[in-house]
Parts: sequence; C-alpha cells; structure tokens
Amino acid sequence: MTNFKTGGPWVTRFAPSPTGVPHLGNARTAVLNFLLARQSGGTFLLRLEDTDRERSTFAHEAAILWSLAWLGLTPDSPVRHQSLRLDHYHQAVARLADDGRAYPCFCSEADLEHERAEAAAKGLPPRYSGRCAALSHAEGADRVASGESHVMRFRLPDQADVAFTDLIKGDMRVPSGAFGDFVLLRQDGWPSYNLAVVVDDIDMGVTLVLRGEDHLTNTARQILLYQALGGTPPSFAHHGLLVDTEGKKLSKRSGALGIPDCVRAGLEPMAVVHYLASLSGALPTKKLFESLDDMARAFNPFALGRGNAVMNLDELRALSARYFRAADPESHVRALDEAMPAGDLWHALPDGLRRDLVLGLRDNAATLDDLRALLPHFTADEIRYGASAFSELTAGTAVLDALLDALPASDPQTRLTASEASELLRQTAARADVKGRALYHPIRLALTGSDSGPELSALLTLLTVDRIRERVHAALNMFRPRTNKE
Repeated sequence: MTNFKTGGPWVTRFAPSPTGVPHLGNARTAVLNFLLARQSGGTFLLRLEDTDRERSTFAHEAAILWSLAWLGLTPDSPVRHQSLRLDHYHQAVARLADDGRAYPCFCSEADLEHERAEAAAKGLPPRYSGRCAALSHAEGADRVASGESHVMRFRLPDQADVAFTDLIKGDMRVPSGAFGDFVLLRQDGWPSYNLAVVVDDIDMGVTLVLRGEDHLTNTARQILLYQALGGTPPSFAHHGLLVDTEGKKLSKRSGALGIPDCVRAGLEPMAVVHYLASLSGALPTKKLFESLDDMARAFNPFALGRGNAVMNLDELRALSARYFRAADPESHVRALDEAMPAGDLWHALPDGLRRDLVLGLRDNAATLDDLRALLPHFTADEIRYGASAFSELTAGTAVLDALLDALPASDPQTRLTASEASELLRQTAARADVKGRALYHPIRLALTGSDSGPELSALLTLLTVDRIRERVHAALNMFRPRTNKE
C-alpha cells in the first residue's frame, strides 16, 4: 500500500491563485509540500493558477513570489502560469471530444438556474441534468460552427462510485451521482479549475497532490479526468484547515494574517515555516533548526492529522523570539546597520561594541524593532526623564551618590566586566544600605530614564565608565533636593 514513505521521491506542487496576498493558511500548504519534497529527495514545483481574469493581478503574483522567497521555499523549476497554457487545455478538450468524453452545452444561465431551483426544492444537490449530452455530434458541431454561445462539458462515464485512498484521511468514496457533467471550458474559452489542474499536473509530472481538505470535493472529478486523458492519477493527501481560535477558517477574504504582515511584525521566516509545519505535530517545537534542510529531515508527514489546526499568534511570536535570540549576532548587526539612519550614533560605535550590544540586549528583545528600540539607552547623548521618574530619583540620590563613590577609577572609555559590575552593585548597596528595587530602580532610571529595558547588569557592562558617571551626575544635578540656601 502506498504511503508517504513508500511513494517517494515525491514531486509536489504549490498552486495558489494570484487573487490576494498569501496568508498563513495557504502558506502552510506550501510549507508542507516543500518539506515533504525535500525530505523524500523529490521536487517542489510552483504554479500560478491565474485563470480568474477578473481577480488575478500582477501585484498579487509578485506578493506570492516575494513571500515564498522570504520563507525560503524556493521551487526547483521556473514558475508556471496557467494563463500562458490555454492551447494545452484546448488540445486536451479536443482529445476528449474526439473520444466522446466531452460535448458542447448550449444551456443558458437561466436554464441552469431553473434546474438548480428544482433540485433544491426536492432536497437534492445541484447538478447538471445532461440535456445537451443527448445532442448528436453533428448537431452540436453545427451549432458551434454557427457561433452559438456554449461551454464544453465532461461526459461522465457510466460507472460505480469513485474510490481512492487519501494518504491522510484514508479510504474515500464519492457516490457516482454526487455531481453531473461538469464544465471543462467556459464560454470565453478559458479552462475550468478542474481541467487546468489535471492537464498541468500531468504535464508537470506531479506525483502527490497535498492540499487543504476544502479541495476534497474536487478530487473525484479530477480522477475521472486523469483516466479519460490517459494519465495516472497522483496520490492525494488532504490536510485539515488552519483555523483561528474560534474555529473559523483562515482565508484571504476573512482578513487572515498575511506573509507581509508577518514581516511587518518582525517575525523570523524560519519560525513561521517551523510553526506552520508543527501545528499538526509533524515537527517538534522544542528544537530550533539551523536550516530548512534540517527541518525537512525531521519532518514527519505521518503526523499530519485529519482535524483542523488552530492558529495561535502568541505561540508563533514566542517561537519567533527564540529563533531571533539564537541567530548569528552578526546578522543582527548587519540588519541594524541597514535599519539605523545614516546619522545615528550606532554607526560611530566600534564593531566589537556593536556586536556586544546585540549579544547583551537581544534577550530583552523578540524582534529587530525591539532591539533597535533598546539602542538609545546606549547611544543617546542626553537622557529624557518622564514625570514618573521624578519622585523615585529624588528619593534615590543617596543610591546614586554611593554608586559614584563605588565606581572604579579606571580609563573612562573602558567597560566593566560582569564581575566588576556585580561588585559595583554590592558596594553601592552596602554604602547606601538598600537592596532590591530601592537599589536597582534609581540606577536604571538614572542611566536610561525608563522603568523597563535592558537588564541592569547589561547596562553596567555595555556603557563605558565615563558614560555611567556622566549620566549619574546629570540625574543628581536634576533631582538632588535643593536646600534653602540654594
């Protein structure tokens, strides 16, 4: 029996329609196809299903390509566009017509709507009655030649139910009467979804169609088309959908988080790929992966569940923060070099200090923007104090005096070691006879003007001795209680 292991190496494909910005729901399908292809030594292909001429745009196409590149999901062959392959679809329909498996249908939309209404009144699913299937070949050809508006339909075979094995959902069976003769070519000559998909999958050599379960209803029609065109149907696997915490399907139209939104939120691309693959249990979440190839080797497609996967943005942010903090610090230095304005003091810092700042601060950051927001604590020439700092700094001047007394008399441009910073705080606490918040908070406020931010140990080891002394003096001059003589 074919399964994910015995059927490889798999040729998979991601086939989005450029009708909107890619969101995490369809990105998950791309991730699963990419990892499975890589794991099995197969091929990952990309196809743009751009036959919806009213809604497909070049902007959305660019967004798809850019998003896949950001995620690192590089296809193994150039992207295919369905809009450039119309002749292939017409040739396929001509073959089907020659074999008696396709015929022209001249029914108007009013006729079809009447049939749908009759079926609904009887509690039956909507399906085409097949009235034009009874037309002779000559009559159909004459009416087409006269320019009469028509579509081309697939003639269903007289057979039993359509059965197939889904690699995720197991054995599936679709009743023979579940649908009627379906459209292959529309009135404007453009292909239907099912026709284009089958023709392209045959031409591209796709061996596994891994997609969301919302496409499950199309599978029976596609299998019949494969057989009629003389192709071997690929294996099928339909994964559960990505839903929000209320159980609602994520989609473009529902405002689901798009890949550009992930970029704006500062999420790490490796974390997004890892999270989307892990939702079904196909990847462990405790381990961080160094590369997509490492991720592919650990990917377990047998864990892909039948149920829906619940998207939790807080979990994704937490995983992204772990990847951010584990990244090569030089990559953060380069990113900050590009992000900081040309005149910012960041660029004047020595290379070693910039790297030390990244290493010292990123445990207090989850994104590059967070890290960037911490830099003024070290690069600002002047500290701005909020109103909330007034009372605490006024009451904490004794702590600041003790800190200055305990500060070692060393080269002003040197920085304290971790042990020196610890000893400085110990001596300050002893001289001022304070501990806990009463010790740490006045020092933090004097050095940064903020109630939160980097750890105090990071502040004391990353600021130069001269900068520490300078900021403490400035705070004392501003907040030391005045005497009557003053």
